[in-house]
Amino acid sequence: MAFLIAVQLGSGDWQAHVVAHPSSSFCGDIDVIGRRVPSWRFIEAWEGVRKDDAVRLAQTLKGAPKTQRRQLILEHAKGLRLSARGGTLLEL
Repeated sequence: MAFLIAVQLGSGDWQAHVVAHPSSSFCGDIDVIGRRVPSWRFIEAWEGVRKDDAVRLAQTLKGAPKTQRRQLILEHAKGLRLSARGGTLLEL
């Protein structure tokens, strides 16, 4: 199972990443489509994304309009187990 990770950037925008094997901080991890998880102001991570759905989900959320991205993340998180939530990771 992979993790759906939602990060709120310093600008207030949200990004979504799907990571197969996350570290404890998530920051700097590489997602299933090759993007690095950036430093974040707020983060939520849900466990339970099926590996065969991981790439499709990551591409879908990456292409979502900024104004709809947070809502789409929450819709896709339904049925997954919240495994992390926190705020303010300072840039390393």
